[in-house]
Amino acid sequence: MIKEKKIQDFSNELDSKTPTPGGGAFSAVCGALAASLGGMVSRYSINKKGLEDYEKILEEALESFIVCKERLLELADADVKAYQDFNDAKKTKSESKIIEATHNSIETAYRIAKCGYEILNNAYVVAKYGNQNLLSDAIITGYYAWATMQSGLTLVKDNLNYLKDDEYKKAFLEDIRGFIAETDYLVNKIRELSNEKNHDYRRIFNV
Repeated sequence: MIKEKKIQDFSNELDSKTPTPGGGAFSAVCGALAASLGGMVSRYSINKKGLEDYEKILEEALESFIVCKERLLELADADVKAYQDFNDAKKTKSESKIIEATHNSIETAYRIAKCGYEILNNAYVVAKYGNQNLLSDAIITGYYAWATMQSGLTLVKDNLNYLKDDEYKKAFLEDIRGFIAETDYLVNKIRELSNEKNHDYRRIFNV
């Protein structure tokens, strides 16, 4: 299981000429790390003087980070299995098995994206209401959560290309459009918080 591997071992497996682990597992692990960083920010924010009014939402954010971390580590293995199942299905040349395996790959990637969104949402919470000494950590949490979400959606769209079922594809694409709009809004809000704290790298580096 990926979650039981050392970082060095996982990194070496990723940097090898084998199809798994690949982009899906990598995205899930990155998301899990983002959730861990968000959890740290939450823990330094809970029971902190001056943040009493936000205690409940900060505790909820921490709980969500913990759940997402575990879920994403499970999804890293699920992504590896989904790829293997898809390859096995192709060998059978059974259209129904190939479709079923493709659906599983799509839905696994979409769950990764959904977790990324949930982490992003909570990253905004801890960035806005949490310990401001860790604002940069909260913002980094948000950016990596956004990358996880985008990566999951990239895999969804890639796998949708294997399907002929236009209704299935249409339903997913419609859901994704709204999803992207929500995440873009949150990323912009996080960026605004960063800029308010003079983290505007474009201004700092004159680019």
